Amino acid sequence: MSNLQKNRKNRKKKFSPFVAGTIAAGLCCALYSIVFPFYRIGDYVIGLALSAFAGWIVATMAQGLDTSKPAPSQQKIPETGNAAADTLIRQGQELMHKIRLENDLIPDPVLSQKMDQLDEVAARIFRTVAEHPEQAPKLNRLMDYYLPTTLKVLQGYRRMDERNVQGSEADAARKQIEEAMNVVIKACQLQLNALYQDDIMDISTDIDVLETMVRKDGLAESKFPGSSQAQAHMKK
Repeated sequence: MSNLQKNRKNRKKKFSPFVAGTIAAGLCCALYSIVFPFYRIGDYVIGLALSAFAGWIVATMAQGLDTSKPAPSQQKIPETGNAAADTLIRQGQELMHKIRLENDLIPDPVLSQKMDQLDEVAARIFRTVAEHPEQAPKLNRLMDYYLPTTLKVLQGYRRMDERNVQGSEADAARKQIEEAMNVVIKACQLQLNALYQDDIMDISTDIDVLETMVRKDGLAESKFPGSSQAQAHMKK
């Protein structure tokens, strides 16, 4: 059995509260019939009632065990009303969905951890664009190259694993793929930082203006200890 087949076989399935409750009810009924054999109609009524109650409790508890939730990049983002931004976010989420599907077929914990990091950064990028739709044009490189190339590389990795390709060259290729993912993650992080560049400049400008006004009001020593007037005051 190949690693891919093992990974598919061992993939976690969503826990069903109904199935858990049904199994619990059946076991309870069987145990009750052993301890208290069914001789009269009343025995059946009590046994079935207890079994149903046990099944209900287990099913209710099982609902709390299902902690599955969408990946960060797959969480719903409200539409902005900006066609370009909404299309970019939708296409980006679709690409990340395909990337996660490929990653699920690759039994490599190191690579999976890297893809989780990429997913988190991508989610922040999508949400930033939702908050600032005018930033959408800055993501052309991300959408046209970074994410599609990541998907293509993962597909190649998955095919090697599916066909059980072995040897030093295959190992070197896998190592190269993992290193390439580090480059992609860093590039996406820089892309995210670039989206906030205007905000950073605006904040810096606002602080400069605020400091100038405070100095004019003669309050620099109390508001900006690091300013020249504050330093002069401290020397007295």
